[in-house]
This record gives sequence, structure tokens and C-alpha cells, in this order.
Amino acid sequence: MQINGLIHLFSKRFEEQSYLSPFFRLNDYFVSLSNEEECVSIHLRKRSCKVIIREEIDQEVIQINGGLNALKALVEGDMKLTDLISQGKIETDATYRTVLKLESIFYLMRKQSRDAG
Repeated sequence: MQINGLIHLFSKRFEEQSYLSPFFRLNDYFVSLSNEEECVSIHLRKRSCKVIIREEIDQEVIQINGGLNALKALVEGDMKLTDLISQGKIETDATYRTVLKLESIFYLMRKQSRDAG
């Protein structure tokens, strides 16, 4: 499965969850996930996750770059973002605080889907 497919599944799960709202009290996030072949951007906010295709983004975009397997492990919540960064499998321009927030969001989304399934 490519990044685009992974992100669409993540987006669908995200919109079904309301317990993530506290992460978005002050900010929503624009995140761009890319590997050598593909780049997909998402807009994460309180109750929605919108996949952005060919739209101008006038806010800061957090870049997350890595191989497909590393991005898949992140989006599916199988590995923590900080671990992937420390292993050199992913690079990002996000602040450490934002990295921790995104890591929590990806992890909680995966944890919830395991409990439900």
C-alpha cells in the first residue's frame, strides 16, 4: 500500500475519534509525509483529518520524510516517531514538542483500532 492509501485509512479512523480533541486546543497541524516517490499532505484539526491534494497551504507545513516502510510503521502506530528519527529512518523539521504530539496522535489512533478489532 502506498502513502496515499495509508493516509486515507488514517483519515477515516481519525474522524471517528473524539478523544484526540485536547491535542488541538491551540493549534491544528499541516503535515506532509513523503518518500522518494510520493508526497501526501494532511490537515489535522479537532474533529477532522483532511487529505490535501494540489491545494495551496498558507500555514507552516511539518515535513516528515522517510522510506515507505518507516512511514507505514508511523501511520499505523507500530513505531514511535522519536524512535524512527533516532534510528535515522525518518527526518522531520518539526520541533521536539510537535514531534511528541504527532507521535501521540499516531500511536493513539493505532491503539484504538487494535482494541476495537
